[in-house]
Amino acid sequence: MYKGWKVALAGLCINILTGFPYAWSIFASGLSRDLGWTYTQAALPYTVFLFTYAPAMALTGRLQDRFGPRLVIITGGLLVGIASILSAFLLTPLGITLMWGVLWGLGVACCFASVTPAAIKWFPPERKGFVTGIVVFGMGLSAFIMAPLVHLLLSRQGLQQTFLLIGIALLVGVFLLAQLVENPPSGDEDRGQEVKTGGMKKIAPQSPWEIFRHPQFYMLWAMFCLTTGTGVTFVTHMDTIARVHAAYEMGFIIVSLFAFFNASGRIIVGLLSDRIGRDRSMTLVFTAMALIVGGVLLVESPLMLAVSVSLLGLSYGGLFSLFPATTASFFGEENFGLFYGLIFTALAAGGLFPLLAGYLFELQGDFSQAFMVLIAACLAAVALSFVVRKLGTPRL
Repeated sequence: MYKGWKVALAGLCINILTGFPYAWSIFASGLSRDLGWTYTQAALPYTVFLFTYAPAMALTGRLQDRFGPRLVIITGGLLVGIASILSAFLLTPLGITLMWGVLWGLGVACCFASVTPAAIKWFPPERKGFVTGIVVFGMGLSAFIMAPLVHLLLSRQGLQQTFLLIGIALLVGVFLLAQLVENPPSGDEDRGQEVKTGGMKKIAPQSPWEIFRHPQFYMLWAMFCLTTGTGVTFVTHMDTIARVHAAYEMGFIIVSLFAFFNASGRIIVGLLSDRIGRDRSMTLVFTAMALIVGGVLLVESPLMLAVSVSLLGLSYGGLFSLFPATTASFFGEENFGLFYGLIFTALAAGGLFPLLAGYLFELQGDFSQAFMVLIAACLAAVALSFVVRKLGTPRL
């Protein structure tokens, strides 16, 4: 097997193992049910996770640029494994927020910032969207696998044993998989030359900090914030949304559906962006998200909720192949880890959306007002996508 595919598949598996936060709504329901946490308290660890994870991507992306992916991935595996084990003994809002919010955020940033750059460097420009989709497919697939698993473990073993088992699996699994991840030999990467990718030209920058001179960077940051904020709101509250808006008590099934299509969307949208271009793909995906959230606002049955959530998962998952591929197309690969890490910090601001949704839910008793906020956010992203298209690709 070509070495690049081994790196990509190892990255996919690492993302599966570290994708537990995508099943957070199952943990949140367990914390509310078993420990009497409020909905805002149960949403706080995931919000803090986003505030830690997203900014840390810039740092960990830079570290993997300089020291290679393997060491950074191993560090990430240690952080998430230790955080899970310690969570078993710190079952308080402060303890879980520190473990799952801070340590998990740092650990996932180490892994996620390393696996995608390592994989795409092995492939030519016309395959990068697809390869990115393959690698990040694992993060979405994780919740599809982990949501029913976590539900089963919580019902049979309780919170403490569940956290312990997750921690042990992460310590062993991430370390072993990291041994397969490495950058291609020097000179094999298509750096520094001008190429066509997804309909846009890229030129590697003279200095990595030149990115701040270009308005396209800020546009990408804002679009990533608005659209991922929509997705993580559903990730955080999916179980409760199913119960309140569709009278469906088996919310873990809805979480798994969202996760499956979230994973699938990463490959589908990656292929789409290779075919029709990154800019057109952004407009299409953002528009779809606005329409689908509007549909969720109107659903009343579990079946319609399942259909709407599946389509939303497809669109949301696509963001995580679309934005890395767009970053590489716009700004080149010389400092890709840093560039994408900087854009990824927008997810921290997006983490305010689920916290706001939890607050509005406690005031109103449902998520109708929160859905209206999310629709407005997606429409704003659509408008920005047209501005980016008009500005064109930056010349660094």
